[in-house]
Amino acid sequence: MKTKTTNEKGRFNYRHIICIGITLCFIACSVFVFPNALGRIIEGGRDLGLSVAFYFCEMFGIEYGFTPTVTELPKFPFFPSYSGDSPTTTLPETFTGFKSNFVLYWQLWINEDNFFGYLAVVGNVLYKVALIVTVLVPFIIIAVLIFRRYLKHQNNDYNTDSKPLKIFKKINNYTYCPLKLWFSDLIYFIRENRFYKKVWLFVWLYNFNALTILIEFIAYYFYFAMSFDVVNLYIQFYKLALDLWAVIDFIPLWVWFIIGYLVLNAVSIKIAYLRLYHNEWRNCGFINERGVVTICYGAMGVGKTMQITDMALSTEVQFRNMAFEIILETDMKFPNFPWIEFEIRFKWAMQVHTVYDLPSCRKFVRQIRDMWFNDPYDKTLIFNYDYERYGLTYDDKLKVTDIWSALEDYACAYFIYTVQSSLLISNYSVRVDSLKADLGNFPLWDTDFFKRDSRLIDSYSRHAHILDFDMLRLGRQMLENNPNRNAFGFGVYIVSEIDKERKNTPELKEIKASSDECNQKNDLFNVLLKMSRHACVVANRVFVKVYADLQRPSSLGADALDLGEIVDIKDKGEMLLLLPFFAPFRIFDFLFGWLKNRFDKFYMQYRFNRADNTLLLYLYKSITAKLNKYCEGIHNTFSSQTLHLEVERGSREGEIKQAKYYRMPKKIYSKRFSTDCLSGIFENRATCNYIGIDDLREYADIMATSAELGLQNAHFQTEINALNSAD
Repeated sequence: MKTKTTNEKGRFNYRHIICIGITLCFIACSVFVFPNALGRIIEGGRDLGLSVAFYFCEMFGIEYGFTPTVTELPKFPFFPSYSGDSPTTTLPETFTGFKSNFVLYWQLWINEDNFFGYLAVVGNVLYKVALIVTVLVPFIIIAVLIFRRYLKHQNNDYNTDSKPLKIFKKINNYTYCPLKLWFSDLIYFIRENRFYKKVWLFVWLYNFNALTILIEFIAYYFYFAMSFDVVNLYIQFYKLALDLWAVIDFIPLWVWFIIGYLVLNAVSIKIAYLRLYHNEWRNCGFINERGVVTICYGAMGVGKTMQITDMALSTEVQFRNMAFEIILETDMKFPNFPWIEFEIRFKWAMQVHTVYDLPSCRKFVRQIRDMWFNDPYDKTLIFNYDYERYGLTYDDKLKVTDIWSALEDYACAYFIYTVQSSLLISNYSVRVDSLKADLGNFPLWDTDFFKRDSRLIDSYSRHAHILDFDMLRLGRQMLENNPNRNAFGFGVYIVSEIDKERKNTPELKEIKASSDECNQKNDLFNVLLKMSRHACVVANRVFVKVYADLQRPSSLGADALDLGEIVDIKDKGEMLLLLPFFAPFRIFDFLFGWLKNRFDKFYMQYRFNRADNTLLLYLYKSITAKLNKYCEGIHNTFSSQTLHLEVERGSREGEIKQAKYYRMPKKIYSKRFSTDCLSGIFENRATCNYIGIDDLREYADIMATSAELGLQNAHFQTEINALNSAD
């Protein structure tokens, strides 16, 4: 957002004069171009007044001597030039005339004259198309020859602009760029001064009879509510067509085509967003079917880490939604409890770090409960709740819940819902972009993955918490007196390459549980995961999930695998566009693909032959780049890929379930995580290395020599050499 300087704030902005001038032009249109609008509003006001009077007279049985005029045709009494006739519409004034014309219309379809007239129109259109093509063909041939001529010239004029390009850029700097900047500033000024937009909107709603249409609709509603007059319903459609004709006749046909394109495009985008949300809901359904621990595996490059990241992002949103549901349910149990006062006190406890996890939430409520039990007549201890009037218990016919148990659930849910940081705890970094809006009352979260502005993500992004594995160990710790050792609680725990951390039974054969050092056999990692759900339950809902990935299940010990389910990513489909078939972009995308293919071929040949910058290349590349940016943005926003999964128990027993998961780029590829998330392991090796690929020796021929094999430093070659030496 732009900020105004001190001089700009104190100086009169000339753009006010421009906006006032535009406003006066619009008002002039109201007087000279749309003179009927005032008369129709006055007629609509008369119709509304009489209809309302008719409504109340009929309702209360009051005698009246007037007749509602909402069923009468417009007379335009203030503009006698129309004398009660329709200005330009061709609709008949009566329903009988409409039915007669309707029958005649369909008879025209089998009329010989109409058929030949249709062929004549088609012929005229084809003639115009052929004429346009004939005019364009020479220009296309000339363009092709120019392109070929450009490729014949070779030079090494590195990054040198041609004279035509220099002239073009200079003209551009003094014309297009200043105009673009000026219009951008004007648009920004109008956005900041919304008064002008409101006035212009009102004027054009008036000009196009939108206000009259609204008034007439309300008038007929009051009239119809008491009369049920269906016979005169056609009159309302006739008057509607008459009022709409102002905008239909005023806007040129070519503008209607543009409006139609924009409307169709907006509808297509709306449908695409609905499909994105639908796929996300289906993903959430898949996640809800999983247990506390889910382990993903599949072929290299299939996207295992991406899969658990995607699931974790959705689970974090689900956790906040679950907490919100608990808040609402608890509120309904005691609807007259002053929850806002409890929240104020609770937020203060969070700020001073008295409340920091779920046990401390419960401890906070219990301390207040104990103080109130000692002095039950002090209502300030129970947040001024009138318990004598509204009661302290709630019976749901299953059990009786007292106010203090409800407060514990509310406190835990409120803490999960309002905690500012991410709910992800991971051994690699994951970006989250949930936005919290808080005016000091009750906060709301914006968790929409698909409507984020990619240019602003760095300004509101948070990242996953660093996973300290000592948090997951009930036994020996890696770090003695680790302050994080007891911090395990609610959240989404993500472990990439868990097999490298936990290993399998053969790899742990030499490791002893009796060792004084922390290892996989004495840290009780698996025991904690088995018991994890018991530490993170609020109102019978579990607020902990563990997602992990590995290369293959056999790389992990059976005890760890048995903790949950294994998800095998069997296959992934193509990335498909979710825009409906009638979307204008689909035709545009096809044409752009054709253009891009030809540009790529031309550009690579141009780069091979020339090193300078020419006007033709500059324009061709600029246009193609802008179109490419638009198409790429649409594909990245509205695409989806279907993953085919197989889900089975960790014990590898029982039925294998088939499932689908939908991977959407706007959600998971939006700078979420680095695909080489564990590359930091190789940083120390890289800093000590001075050998590049060009420095490595090559084989001399297609058959490796003995000396070349020795350079491999392989175990196999070492063993062979040792045997040869022994012989």
